[in-house]
Amino acid sequence: MTFKIKDEEDTVDFSAEEVEEIIPDADMRFSLVMLKNGDKHFVEGRESEIREQLFG
Repeated sequence: MTFKIKDEEDTVDFSAEEVEEIIPDADMRFSLVMLKNGDKHFVEGRESEIREQLFG
């Protein structure tokens, strides 16, 4: 799946199998996605929206 990075025009791709943890931001519009390989991405979307896209 492709997600837009917060405050940037760039996107990042990752799959459900790569996700270690999803942590919602305080304002709930963004989430920190931590991947099993150690990468961290601050992406647009609420935790529930990201989970829905990844896990259906």
